[in-house]
Amino acid sequence: MELSKQQQKYVSAVLEHAPAIGIDLNKNTFSRAELRQVSMAFKGKKWIPNWITHDLSRRADRGVFTIPEIMEQWNALQAVSPGHGTDGDELSDSTHVYEVVSDDMGDHTVSDDMLEMSTQN
Repeated sequence: MELSKQQQKYVSAVLEHAPAIGIDLNKNTFSRAELRQVSMAFKGKKWIPNWITHDLSRRADRGVFTIPEIMEQWNALQAVSPGHGTDGDELSDSTHVYEVVSDDMGDHTVSDDMLEMSTQN
């Protein structure tokens, strides 16, 4: 099923907040209590989106909802190991890396180097 932007935002919120709350993402069903915890972390309100609660096809049991998109996306994220993503897919590990070289330079600063370079030119 293709998710709308708003639906995808909520699924992304579950993927982001669930681990910190202690919710297992390797499953298709989520309780009302679990989804309320995510909603509180995501928006500060306990309300679960209507596209979940009002869709009878998503109802697995009383107070339990089927959201297979969460497990699908979680598994996709787990399948990409470091160095195997591609630029632009937001899964690669190619971020800008800045190397900080630490050396005891005493009173010498980077500004001193810049000043020295400008006087040499």
